[in-house]
Amino acid sequence: MMVALMAGIAIMMIFSGIAAQKWADVIRRDNEAEMMFRAQDLVRALKRFQKDKGKLPNEMKELLEPGQKGQYFARRLWKDPLVRGGKWQLLYQSPGGGLLDPTTPAMNASPEVGQESPGPNGNVPVGIPDIVTKDDGSSEVSGLPIAGVKSRCTDRPFRVYRDKSEYNEWAFSVFDLDRLGGAAGQPAGQNRQNRAPNSSTPSFPPR
Repeated sequence: MMVALMAGIAIMMIFSGIAAQKWADVIRRDNEAEMMFRAQDLVRALKRFQKDKGKLPNEMKELLEPGQKGQYFARRLWKDPLVRGGKWQLLYQSPGGGLLDPTTPAMNASPEVGQESPGPNGNVPVGIPDIVTKDDGSSEVSGLPIAGVKSRCTDRPFRVYRDKSEYNEWAFSVFDLDRLGGAAGQPAGQNRQNRAPNSSTPSFPPR
């Protein structure tokens, strides 16, 4: 009886561990979807700010200031639900007009629309300010307008977003709206039923 009892307890512990892991996956799936919604809502706020002011903000808190017609660009500065503290990695508009990601080594980005690529000698384009790495691991650039955000989560995503399967490759920026032709005029308090990513439907790879 003791052997049977111990075996039963062991089996229960195994199933409990599996159930706990599955529940943790459910929670992180929801947080991942929420992160995408929040990131794109902030991007729409950045685009509304740009349309109203003729430029992008240098600080996210500027989105909470009223515009020329008294409207607010964002109802709140969302936090990233995937990381402790909720701090986003900010993305910037480079002097050349592309998207600058300060976490990319030597701006080693592909030369597609909305991204900054290295010069012919592999050097960082002239005019880009110094990149400062904070104690929390985030990187910031002073003096450049903010053009987007991305998550700093290091876990493996459940989705594949724009053929990218790592969070550090998921860039949400105003250039996305430029390529798609808008969605910047949506009110800050939009219905969350429209929270699906506005670029392409994410796919779910087998885990």
